[in-house]
Amino acid sequence: MKIVKCILSLSFLALTAGSCKKENFVKVNSDPNTLYKVDPADQFLAAAAGCQDDFEYYYDVYRAMNYWLQYSTNQTGNALGFMNPSSNFNERYGKVFYGRVGPYLSDIPHLVSNMPADEQATRVYQQSIAAIFKAYYAFYVSDINGSIPYSEAFQARYGGTLYPKYDRQQDLFDTLDLQIKNAVNTLETAQTATQTLYGAKDPFYGTAADQVKEWIGAGNALRLKIALRLMKQDPAKLQAIASEVIADPNQMSQNSDGWVLLTGPNYANATGNYNPNGFAASKPLIDFMSAKADPRLRIFYTTNNVGNYLGSFPSPDDATNPANAALYKAAADTFSVIQPRLFAPNYAYTGGPNAGVVGTGTGFFPILTYAEYCFIRADLAARNISTDDAATWYTKGITASIQFYNTRAIDAGILTDAVGLVDYVPVTQGEIDAYLLKPDIAFNPAKALDQIACQAYLDFYRQPSEAWAWWKRTGFPNTTSVVPWSDLKGNGNELVMPRRALLVPKFESDANYDNQKAAYDEMATNPDFGSGPGDVYGRVWWDKK
Repeated sequence: MKIVKCILSLSFLALTAGSCKKENFVKVNSDPNTLYKVDPADQFLAAAAGCQDDFEYYYDVYRAMNYWLQYSTNQTGNALGFMNPSSNFNERYGKVFYGRVGPYLSDIPHLVSNMPADEQATRVYQQSIAAIFKAYYAFYVSDINGSIPYSEAFQARYGGTLYPKYDRQQDLFDTLDLQIKNAVNTLETAQTATQTLYGAKDPFYGTAADQVKEWIGAGNALRLKIALRLMKQDPAKLQAIASEVIADPNQMSQNSDGWVLLTGPNYANATGNYNPNGFAASKPLIDFMSAKADPRLRIFYTTNNVGNYLGSFPSPDDATNPANAALYKAAADTFSVIQPRLFAPNYAYTGGPNAGVVGTGTGFFPILTYAEYCFIRADLAARNISTDDAATWYTKGITASIQFYNTRAIDAGILTDAVGLVDYVPVTQGEIDAYLLKPDIAFNPAKALDQIACQAYLDFYRQPSEAWAWWKRTGFPNTTSVVPWSDLKGNGNELVMPRRALLVPKFESDANYDNQKAAYDEMATNPDFGSGPGDVYGRVWWDKK
């Protein structure tokens, strides 16, 4: 059951026509009195705490992208219309624009500018770090929405407009690259004043020995991540950015450099919208990971009621086939399920001596991990965009991914069967070494792009949005790739995966109607845009055929 976040009194509800999100948007963007003298670190921490959203997991992750990308299925089988996103899909947009991320990070330079000059000089690095953080989430929203407000957004309380123009995606990507580049350059430049950092109020790198160096690495990795989206539209610019970034000696080099939000056990509450129940493991992944003895299998999924790994059919026609339908009518735990505590660490298993005991482990939300960085470097090398060795970075990526998930599994306190009887056995280096030698896992230059993309796909188990983007960019996985997907059919008809968010036009009475209409009209000049804003099978600018 969905847990509603916005609770209003009946008397207030009777007077309010708009949603609580829109009301908050207007308030934080127009009323300077809502922001008193605040430490920039408090705004940074608040933005970090709000950068993950339970509605996004409820609608976008669990019930959309995880199904589309064959990470999981509904426990009773996917419905015929499971490829159609609900009207609530695209929660990331509200999280950034109506939530805390965009407004709070935008406050930071203004808060600093109101300080005495000598104090401002100590906050240079804080502003650069906030700029990298903000750039990522602008990119994250634009990635599936195309043109979005950015250059004029979040500035109303500081003399700007409540009705910002929309930045074209191609212009926004340039803006963000320059923003991150400048931030990295600033962080690499010694300042005359001793810098005040975010310290413990930076939940990403606050405990690192060198917080500034970690953000430099994250910024460089983010530039490469965004630049990869230019692969088809502007390969020359992709190559230029990649060459410039890779030449910088300050790069991610180990899992601890990854940009990851670690949380307490109740942040992703298993009794709320993060509830991980009801999602069966998918047959393609169970079969592939079992055949290759992938050590992540026992991390990603549980065994079923008889101690085996059994996957559910992603295709509705396969699930309703009489030969398979009986499986869905058997016990509820016939299929393996997604590992509950990997998504919600306070989950209480149902069996064993600790039945009902709430977990106390650590939750996590990957933003840009070291493993992803490795796969980006491998992909660039395999395409001859860089002079790196693709095999080296591919192997580093697999190793980093398995080690990362092993650490997360230990910290989350997972058990490896559905009811919670079997303790998790940590991955050994021997398992990793053996996995790297398996057919289709050992690097094969003839299959390089397929292998890299499919291993990135496995690594993106907790980042389905990025798996979706890599599929759009590379075409992998597919039904004949190294990780073979199921052919998805409903009533004999091929089911097609969406390629972008459903874009909802504003009413003509909306004060920002003209700006949005101009943006959507411009996007529609792209021959790949589709039949209109509501066509989720159309494409945003970077997703060129």
